[in-house]
Amino acid sequence: MPLKNITLLKTITAYQKIMMKNFTLLLALLIGTFLQAQQTDFVKTFTVEEAVQYAISNNFDAKNSKLDVDKARWRNWEIKSMGLPTLSAAAEYDYYFKQPQIPSIEKIFNDPNSITTQVFGYLAMKDPNILQMLYNYSVNNKDTKISFVMPHNFNTSLTLSQLLLDGRYFIGLKATRDFTKVARLQKDLSDQDIRYNVMKAYYQAQAAKESKQYLEEVKVLVEKITSDTRKIYKEGLTEELDVNRLELTLSNLESQLNITEKMATVALANLKFQMGLDLGSEIILTDKISDLRAKMDPSVLPNFEPSKRIEYQLLETVIRVRHYDTQQRRSGHFPSLVGFLNYGWQAQVDKFGNFFKSREVSYPDGDVRKKSNWFQTGIVGLKLSVPIFDSGNKMAQTQQGKLDEQKSKNDFEKFKQASALQFQSSQAFFAQALSEEQYSQKSVELSQKIFNKTNIKFKEGVGNSFELVQAQQELIQNRLKFIQAQLNLLNKKADLDKAVGK
Repeated sequence: MPLKNITLLKTITAYQKIMMKNFTLLLALLIGTFLQAQQTDFVKTFTVEEAVQYAISNNFDAKNSKLDVDKARWRNWEIKSMGLPTLSAAAEYDYYFKQPQIPSIEKIFNDPNSITTQVFGYLAMKDPNILQMLYNYSVNNKDTKISFVMPHNFNTSLTLSQLLLDGRYFIGLKATRDFTKVARLQKDLSDQDIRYNVMKAYYQAQAAKESKQYLEEVKVLVEKITSDTRKIYKEGLTEELDVNRLELTLSNLESQLNITEKMATVALANLKFQMGLDLGSEIILTDKISDLRAKMDPSVLPNFEPSKRIEYQLLETVIRVRHYDTQQRRSGHFPSLVGFLNYGWQAQVDKFGNFFKSREVSYPDGDVRKKSNWFQTGIVGLKLSVPIFDSGNKMAQTQQGKLDEQKSKNDFEKFKQASALQFQSSQAFFAQALSEEQYSQKSVELSQKIFNKTNIKFKEGVGNSFELVQAQQELIQNRLKFIQAQLNLLNKKADLDKAVGK
């Protein structure tokens, strides 16, 4: 092969290798970007406020409270619609397999008090020949019974009705506004409880997470100290007892870390539940306990005003609703008036198929005409209902309403006292938690100093492992207590905010 072709072949091969390398790099970059995007899609980050707002939209109690508000609106419409016109249609088909009959015509004429005789008499006034025809028929058919009802009957009607007067309706209209207000206040109260529960769950989950992270850091440090001590022991510069003590400390630390990990998992699951998240979803909490504590100003405490609490407004509204209920029960003693208009069609035929056919009618002039089997009817009227005696039923209902109203007033007075007590106790617990947190912080600072000095002495060979282990354990316990003290302070601040209606 010529030298020129060999050089060209080498150049092409090198170019292919470069392109393949670049393609592999590009593919790896795309895969990494895709995986990072997937991770971003599935892992969500939340601050405390973001967690609260998410819960207010997705928590099951929040969803139900929104449904209750919608339900109250529909209930108001239900009450209002009772005073609006109503239109209904009805249809009825009857088949008389045994038709009602009247006695023979001869017996009818012999009974002057018979309604049928009176009807015949009325017809005779219109046409004297009718009475003679019926009499002749009765003489020739003495035992024949007749019926004025056809086997097949069909009735249809449209009814328009309007409530004109009813005390219960007008009182119900007054109460509709308060029905909606009760539902909205209950929703606000539900949102407040959700905020309270989510904040506490967030604090607990973050505190457990930080405790776990701290123990992991301590474990790394203790592992290093233990490893260094083993090396010193092999060189004959320390006792085996020092190694054993450190190994025991490491074992206890691993056990404590295992317990803390489980607590952190449970706390995070509880937060997801409070937020309305799927328990299998991945979330990251971004607000640290120390940052949340730094945002708090213990010198600025909220003022207590019971009227600003949602429960106060809710109970006031419930008392009004109970009063309306009592009035509505009492108004059951008063009359009610309804106006109505009814228009319908009815037919009676001997065969079912004749409903859809016309009948032939012969006139005296010999003319035969076809007539529909359907007849129209119409009626307009008023219906007045006046309660007279019900054996004390409405009186009993009214008395029950009064008792329920009084119970609501008692609940209102009870809340005033309970809310004042809740505020006082929340203030006291918050002050105590603040004092404990300050004391715990000092303990951590002292424990850290003691451990640092003890560790230096141990490394220099002038200290023993017992002192080091003891200092390490005291530091761990005080650090964990400090995290719990900060958590307790945040929780007591949440209790205090709830006591004043925040």
